[in-house]
Amino acid sequence: MQGDVVDWRATRTDELSTALLADLRSSAVVVGPVTRVLDQEAANEATAQGRLPDVDDGGELGWIVLCAALLAIVFVFAGFAGRFIPSWRYPDEHDPRDKRLDLFRGWIILTVVLTHTELTSPYSHISLNAIGAITGAEMFVLLSGIVLGMIYAPTVRKLGEWGTAVVMWKRARKQYLVALVVVLLVFLIGLLPFVDATAITTFTDRGTGENGQQVKGQVYDLYANAPRLFDYPPPWYAVKQLLLLQMGPWVFNIMGLFVVLSLLLPPMMFLVRRGLWWVLLAISWAAFVYSATSSPHWLPSQFEDVFPLLTWQIAFTHGLVIGHYRRQLTAALTTRIGKIGCTIFVLGYAGSLVYLWLGHTYDFVATPFPDTAYGWLYENAYTRIFLQPGRLLDLALMIVVAFAFLTTCWKPVNAVVGWFWTPLGAASLYVFIVHVLFVLAIANIPGLDRGSLWQGTLIHTVEILLIWLMVKKQVLFSVIPR
Repeated sequence: MQGDVVDWRATRTDELSTALLADLRSSAVVVGPVTRVLDQEAANEATAQGRLPDVDDGGELGWIVLCAALLAIVFVFAGFAGRFIPSWRYPDEHDPRDKRLDLFRGWIILTVVLTHTELTSPYSHISLNAIGAITGAEMFVLLSGIVLGMIYAPTVRKLGEWGTAVVMWKRARKQYLVALVVVLLVFLIGLLPFVDATAITTFTDRGTGENGQQVKGQVYDLYANAPRLFDYPPPWYAVKQLLLLQMGPWVFNIMGLFVVLSLLLPPMMFLVRRGLWWVLLAISWAAFVYSATSSPHWLPSQFEDVFPLLTWQIAFTHGLVIGHYRRQLTAALTTRIGKIGCTIFVLGYAGSLVYLWLGHTYDFVATPFPDTAYGWLYENAYTRIFLQPGRLLDLALMIVVAFAFLTTCWKPVNAVVGWFWTPLGAASLYVFIVHVLFVLAIANIPGLDRGSLWQGTLIHTVEILLIWLMVKKQVLFSVIPR
């Protein structure tokens, strides 16, 4: 591991080794490792490329602009439907289990599954380029926070504050144990003679990361010390890496973030329930700014290099506050002033992006923005592997539009996709966990052509239908967290 020291000297006599080293350096002998040394942090960071399109041809911000414009149109249509077609409206505003949230989560978790199962299909094209351009893992984290914020107060009324904290910590323990099982299970399956697990136990650099094309094709081992676990006795460094989730499949690394956030949930909600939500958010923003300016890595876990805790907690904390104050926020946003404010935000934000895009595309200065604004924005505000300010604005845009659209157009949307998306959303963590094994199984299909449109479409369809069937039949629901 990075920072560890290995002494390869053939003598313990310092004077002799120093003299030999001096002679070697003065000769033509190359002193250094036989092969290129790759630290685990570089390997972990490279896996973020799995959320990027294969080639960034400069059109990434164009996808963001397109999605923002479409969301603005959807928002306007939602307002029209709410005014002129009231029969479409969501009927259960006071239902503690908000089906709108489950349906929306189902849509998001499907994009995660399709993105990680790297095949050519219309599903993956839309998931990776369109949906992935404007939102992604951050929405998954935000929605998890909203759900937990919604259920925390009712649980406290039932079990008391300490009892609720214990329940939540037990949930975190279960998540952690399941994470360990998945990490080990994937490695053990990969030892079978007829199984190749390298599709998820290693990661091949696509050349779209920070180091660009110069490292394209470099293979990173995400289980570098896993074989040492079978030594007798197993060395502590290998056991420690397992227990700290420093190894594991790249499609699963965000699970460590959820474990840590679940552990922090009770103290966070302690503040929120006492009206000190502003203290929590102040701490959250301070941590976010500190992370953006200093890039600290406080935890050794694999997820910390891809989803840094101090950065990604901001989506979770805001989700907790939104979930806890859901009724108050809904009441405020549905007033006349609230509707006007949301409309100004959605149309103003989308309109600004479209205006900048037009200036960039048709070569005119989009006054009052500087002429370099369009190119600057993607690198500094919208890079999808970092949770930058533009991504946070997109997060707010998506939540506002989704809430408006699903509220006023619920009945037709639910009739078309609710039967499929809602069960998946209600068990989104379960879907995320089991999808790891589906990605592994698909990678071992003989003769698979990942570039084939018909193969990719067929396999993606079968995959999501099987996962949906597992959810409907509640397969291993008593074991796997939901």
